[in-house]
Amino acid sequence: MSSYLLRAEDCLLMTVDIQQKLFAAMEEGSRETFLKNSIILLETARVFEMPILISEQYPKGLGPTIDEIGAHVTGMPRYEKLHFSLYRDPVINTRVNSLAKKTVIVTGIEAHVCVFQTVMDLLMAGYRVIVAEDAVCSRRDRDRQTALAEMGRAGAAVYSTEMTAFMLLEKAGTEQFKKLAPLFR
Repeated sequence: MSSYLLRAEDCLLMTVDIQQKLFAAMEEGSRETFLKNSIILLETARVFEMPILISEQYPKGLGPTIDEIGAHVTGMPRYEKLHFSLYRDPVINTRVNSLAKKTVIVTGIEAHVCVFQTVMDLLMAGYRVIVAEDAVCSRRDRDRQTALAEMGRAGAAVYSTEMTAFMLLEKAGTEQFKKLAPLFR
């Protein structure tokens, strides 16, 4: 059962391609929830001092990380990539491996392309992967649902954002809980 639990000291957060043109192409009805949950995960990672990797797929064409996310990652490097899988980019691969974390929590766009390929590569490399099902999106919900099912079948844990955050929090009354509690209203 311990393989289902999360410990902040074992985790890093991967934020995949939450960029202007990609975000604008997502279904309007899913954008608000996706954005809120991505911010919750970013803030949770910050409060627990977990490493955060932010990727941007071909930013010349797809634009930079959206401002709403950028405000939560000020001063953090953004990794430009052309590979759909973050883990296939040599610079990102080296960074992930150098962090020596066992668990990667993933949020981002698009669930069935860059998120999916990243998750598959991380699983094949021996990482434990948590996919925040309500913090990944695709242009079509059917693609998102298919990707979530296949990532789960391949061995990724598919959790909600709140499941992930509260598992890291472990209990109420802590300084971390007090900082994050307003995000869950």
